[in-house]
Amino acid sequence: MTNAPPADICREIDDLANSHEGTACFAGMLVGRDDPRPTVGADALLDDGLRARIHARFSQRFDAFEERATHSIWMKWYLNTFLPPVLLTDVLLARMLPVALDQMRFILSDDGRVSAVQIDGTSIDSTGTDPFTRFAPLIFDHFEPLITMWSVRTDVTRRVYWSNVGNTFEAMLRRIESTAGMTPRLREAQRLLEEPMWPDGRINPLAGAVTYENDIRLRRICCLQYMLPDRRFCKACPIEEAQVLHHGTSTACQ
Repeated sequence: MTNAPPADICREIDDLANSHEGTACFAGMLVGRDDPRPTVGADALLDDGLRARIHARFSQRFDAFEERATHSIWMKWYLNTFLPPVLLTDVLLARMLPVALDQMRFILSDDGRVSAVQIDGTSIDSTGTDPFTRFAPLIFDHFEPLITMWSVRTDVTRRVYWSNVGNTFEAMLRRIESTAGMTPRLREAQRLLEEPMWPDGRINPLAGAVTYENDIRLRRICCLQYMLPDRRFCKACPIEEAQVLHHGTSTACQ
């Protein structure tokens, strides 16, 4: 199909995800406008009301805690919902999804997580398109405005939020490689983690997000999860105290 409406491409994504054991958990995370569940706009993400729900969730575990860690963790939950089906679509279906913020709404679960993302507009065949063109809407029309908004609403820095994006991006590409093998499109997508600049001169915020040292996968910038009282380290934590716990990649279903 040259252009696919949201409901059709979402069904195709789900069929694709379900066809591989390693990606089946990502089915149902992108939906079309025919999904009947209530939605909110991007301006509701990490607003006062949602931050209060996140605080209430973690208050059930801790008497006192660092809210920067909880806001970063919430963002990682969001990434594990949104990025996997977007990357599956690009790498394995050769299509660009409508991912600008004005083309999507968000379905929230009772605990405040984003359980699905509702897209609008048609997807486009991107066969033969270079990776910087393919991913520019994702980076600059989706994540750039979201991270700008979130860094104003919370005390988490832009560097941490962008590091979360790069970490999940890299981990999901490795998940795709492990389930479907290396392909030219996958290798092209991996270039976004290597090139420091966009072709037009803009800084690439994903560059160098993850490194490998002696087969140990490390984030360049910490996600702050360790700051919670239980001091649980993510699998790619760069803090020396966590080095002995590192093993593999960490893009997981919620």
